[in-house]
Amino acid sequence: MIERIEINLLPAEYRLHKKSFKIGREVAYPLIALAVLGIGLALWTLTLQNSISGLRNEVAALDQEIKQNRPIQNEIKRLRDDKIRIEEKIRALERINVNREKWVRMMEELSGRIPDYTWLLSIKEENSAPPVLYIEGRTYSFPEVANYMTSLKESDYVLSVDLSNIEQIDSKQKLYRFSISCAINPDARLEGSAPSNTLAARGEIR
Repeated sequence: MIERIEINLLPAEYRLHKKSFKIGREVAYPLIALAVLGIGLALWTLTLQNSISGLRNEVAALDQEIKQNRPIQNEIKRLRDDKIRIEEKIRALERINVNREKWVRMMEELSGRIPDYTWLLSIKEENSAPPVLYIEGRTYSFPEVANYMTSLKESDYVLSVDLSNIEQIDSKQKLYRFSISCAINPDARLEGSAPSNTLAARGEIR
């Protein structure tokens, strides 16, 4: 039997050499890190989706609870509105009570300082700041109007007094009609006594 012998006559630089494929550490480690990162991102995404789904379920449950409790909320709102209205009424009544006492004292001031031969016919209030009273009266003595205005200026309840008009309406009886305006002091104190020369003390009716 003849053996076959093969001889490669190609130069060494042209000969094919079998090489083994090897991955270095500088390539393997980054690939492993990328694989781990990908798995981590996948797990994180899955967890996030589960969390979102759970939160959506909670929101749906809260919406349902809100719908169920809406009548209670409406009742609470109605009660709060009623409370506000009641508190406003209480404050209004308190203001009325304070104003009532203040105007009683004010009327005592106006009537208690009326001089002799003089009387008042009407008192009207103008809702301004400060409040203004328009007073119309009659007198048989012209100078008494000036005395009355001077006396009113001395009151703690009066800021200023102005003469609006004065004229004689009966020459035989020498009767005069006068109109004055008084700016009221809104900060006047309620305590203190009325003037000593009140109508009751003098026993006169005008």
